[in-house]
Amino acid sequence: MARLRQQNPQNYGSSGNINAEFENVVRYLNASELGDKTVGELLAILFDSTGTFVGPIEIRNDSSEGLQYRVGTYADDDAGWITLASLASLKGADGTVVGEIGAPIFHTRQDVAATSAQTVFDYAHVSTDSLLVWVDGVLKQEGGSNDYTSSPTAGSTSTGAVTFNSGLTTGQVVTIVKVRTTSITGFTRTDTLTTGAGQLNFPFTFDEDTKLLVYKNGLLQREGGTNDYTLIPASNTVQFNTNVAAGNLVSIITVENISSQAVTGLMLESGFTDTATGKIPFSKLQIADADIAQAKIDGLVTILSTATKITVSGTTPSAPASGDLWLDTSQSPNQLKFYDGTQFLRTSPESSLPTFSSSDASQFVRVNATGTALEYSSVDLSSVIPVTQKGAANGVAQLDSTGRLPFTQLPTVLSTDTLYSTIVTVVNASTDITRIWKQKIRIDGVALRLASGTCSVTVRVGGVDVGTIHSVSSTPNEITLGTPIEIDGTTASKSVGYTVTNNASGNTLEVSLAISVISS
Repeated sequence: MARLRQQNPQNYGSSGNINAEFENVVRYLNASELGDKTVGELLAILFDSTGTFVGPIEIRNDSSEGLQYRVGTYADDDAGWITLASLASLKGADGTVVGEIGAPIFHTRQDVAATSAQTVFDYAHVSTDSLLVWVDGVLKQEGGSNDYTSSPTAGSTSTGAVTFNSGLTTGQVVTIVKVRTTSITGFTRTDTLTTGAGQLNFPFTFDEDTKLLVYKNGLLQREGGTNDYTLIPASNTVQFNTNVAAGNLVSIITVENISSQAVTGLMLESGFTDTATGKIPFSKLQIADADIAQAKIDGLVTILSTATKITVSGTTPSAPASGDLWLDTSQSPNQLKFYDGTQFLRTSPESSLPTFSSSDASQFVRVNATGTALEYSSVDLSSVIPVTQKGAANGVAQLDSTGRLPFTQLPTVLSTDTLYSTIVTVVNASTDITRIWKQKIRIDGVALRLASGTCSVTVRVGGVDVGTIHSVSSTPNEITLGTPIEIDGTTASKSVGYTVTNNASGNTLEVSLAISVISS
């Protein structure tokens, strides 16, 4: 793509020069477009909205080609890859064979002389173990209808036993071993009971690198043309040199295949460790309780020799060391004491509890009246007000966060009073007695009287007549209102008075309003 050049620098005096410059810019931008994409679209492929490079570059490690990369977007997952480094160049130098690690084929051998008619012989094993059993050197066959059975949960120890189907005689030697199947590639055993006219050839899968043990009626046979048998790997056959008559038992066991040496004796992670923690579980270690000597644990003997010892007994420990503890069980309750180098002292004599019994139930410990000892005493709540009585009927009032009585727990009627008014010359008109502010009152009754004449009176609140019209004469009229009149002046003041109507020669009117100052 050609660089953008200025055709007429500092010379735009004519439209021709200007047009030439615009045409040059357009040609430059057109030349920048690739694959039918504008410059902006191309940049959007390479950068995100923040300007961070996100170009379509991929890297992979191909199992056959090695380390590869590609740029762009492809419909085919295997297209466009360019090899950076082959597998051969990524691989380091071959390792060096330093030797082979072997392991015994048979292990955990046990030889036991039988007692009279003994059938059960303890032998610890698990269900996956393969066992070989001899009696006086004669290999035996497992099975309920053969010579013996084995169980990992039988025997006196419940960890396993070999049980013969018939009792042995005194002194017969029973030999039991486990087969290390991890050391024997493809461990196999076959037991063939010959029938008919006899048998020369016994089928068994093996090759020229396989080592076998061959038994007849439990007796180990020798390999070789002048001995007992020969091996024919090509036909997977063990061939006896003489015919094996009917009723004989031939046992063939794989011992080893040297062409596929199994590495044994290594505690591999998958088989001997907890993959979550990398630690060896105790189930993989044949360590009995108290099997490890103290001296074999770094620093344990020193720690134990300097550690504080605690003795639990009813008598004083002998030869104690400074700091030793003694739980004296001769005391009731037992007392914990420590040795100060001279004598045993109680660890906390001032807090030793007195002996208690069932009669002390629900009591508490306190210092006695003389301040010399502890004693049990009943809890006295006679002067205490239960919490449940706070704010309850016939109880006590609560206090708010400022230490004052809450408004909701004040009496409904805070005080009572009488509003009194008198008019000598009576006319039909309205009269205010008082105006209330920042309080609530309730008119509970009205008392009316004239010196002479008659009229009517109505209670007036806030400039409005309220309630019943009452007749007035020279005889006192004292009324308890069936429905008291409540007046709320807490947010706005209210006038309280009365209105006279139907005046007939009334003279000297007395009006008394019985009120209560209320809280709500």
